[in-house]
Amino acid sequence: MRYTNEYKEQARAKLVDAGGRHAKRHGFISSGMADLAAAAGVTTGSLYKHFSGKSDLFVAMITAELKRTADMYAAVDAADPVGVSRALAGYLSLSHVQHPEMGCPLPSLTPEIGRSEDAVRLAFEQGVQTIHANVSALTGNSDTAWAVMAQNVGAVMLARAMRSEAMQHELLDAVRNAGEHLIRSDKPNQMAGRS
Repeated sequence: MRYTNEYKEQARAKLVDAGGRHAKRHGFISSGMADLAAAAGVTTGSLYKHFSGKSDLFVAMITAELKRTADMYAAVDAADPVGVSRALAGYLSLSHVQHPEMGCPLPSLTPEIGRSEDAVRLAFEQGVQTIHANVSALTGNSDTAWAVMAQNVGAVMLARAMRSEAMQHELLDAVRNAGEHLIRSDKPNQMAGRS
């Protein structure tokens, strides 16, 4: 039986999505192809019909996962301070800490990506640049965007390593407040530059 291109694309997208959730929860390097296939409910052979190997799958997963994060920031209206604050609070939430499979791949997979092949690192770099562009649109400043991104990713990573929920909350709240302060303090500078 021959499958249509649309069916093949849907199957590939399902593999990338399920593999991405599995990798964010359990790690990519420590997950074998059998683990990643099982997460999608398919055989390992099915993975090899769509991907030349584990690195090829990792590139596809990183690309899709980072696009999801970039799209989340792109959907926030920079002129809506409540929406910007809500986006920060969502990223710096206990839910994001406790459910890595549902969130941004940066806190989960960045250390593994740093030890990966060039193709994976290139896909990562391109995805991070898109996220940065979208966060820059919210902050109005490239440097502030990098600072907010680094703070947010670092805070989620640190909170995931903590045992105490109270300490996790304290850290996440502090970083959210610092991020909001950074963004607010940059807005007057933006307006002054436009007049």
